Amino acid sequence: MSDRTGSDPGLGTADALAAASVSGGAIRSARRGRDRDGRDRDRRGPVAKLRRLGIGTSWPAKVSWVFLVAIVLVALAGPLLISADPVRQTSSAMLPFGSPGHLLGTDDLGRDELARLVHGARPLLFVAFASTALAAVIGTGVGLLAGYAGGVVEQVLMRVVDLALAFPSILLVILLVAAAGPGTTSLVVGVGVSLAPGLARLARALAARETARDYIVAARLGGTRTPRVLVQEILPNIAGPMVAQVVMTLSVAAGFAAGLSYLGLGIQPPTPDWGYMVQAGQEFLYSAPRLVVLPAALTLLFVVACNFVGDDLRDALDPKGTA
Repeated sequence: MSDRTGSDPGLGTADALAAASVSGGAIRSARRGRDRDGRDRDRRGPVAKLRRLGIGTSWPAKVSWVFLVAIVLVALAGPLLISADPVRQTSSAMLPFGSPGHLLGTDDLGRDELARLVHGARPLLFVAFASTALAAVIGTGVGLLAGYAGGVVEQVLMRVVDLALAFPSILLVILLVAAAGPGTTSLVVGVGVSLAPGLARLARALAARETARDYIVAARLGGTRTPRVLVQEILPNIAGPMVAQVVMTLSVAAGFAAGLSYLGLGIQPPTPDWGYMVQAGQEFLYSAPRLVVLPAALTLLFVVACNFVGDDLRDALDPKGTA
């Protein structure tokens, strides 16, 4: 008696087809698993996380983010990649675009224009970021305390803030810098102090709104100390709109820094700085407009990009708006 399982060709074909079907299903399942894993990895990527937050959804915001990152990278790494000395004077004065060894030409003293633009980004960004950080610390601290304490403390602090806001900011910066003397330190302090009142008013409004909420009332009734309530309870809940406003304040700080350098009250020569480069090149505006247009355009683009990024962060982190 023959073994039908081993000798029947029909049954063998069916077994082969079944095995092939199982194998094909396993391959498809594995492929779907790989695709799903790939999509999961994409969802876990930094770009996907930013998209879920709503950051960089519009094309102006995307361009602004790219420009800001590029400027920061140039300020940090650019001087290491440019071999030309930005303060070295040569006899090759007023060379035009595309000159050998000088891609953007030279200025009236024979200094390489590309090297000066690259090296000039760092002082401007340092002053802008440092003064904005100082303004954020002062303004947020005053606003938090005023909004949380209320009563006489709020009245006294906010009257001082209102008095500072009633004084023109640029004039206040000029007075502070002129009193302390021109230089990077006085510029940072002057710009930071002048920008702090605006952040203080926003922080006060946000802190007062949060102080009235149940979780703050419960924390106070539970005996939680004031510093802990301010730092661990209120500050994280107002961080979104505050970060957005701080980024927008960065553009104002950059404008003040460039303007004061243009007036001779900011970063002093021979250190390259975009504001001072505009002032030094204005007498050649018609014969060599690049000496003015390039640093002025970079400053303008940085200010505009900060405003677009600030708007983007505000929409993403505080979609309901602030009172």
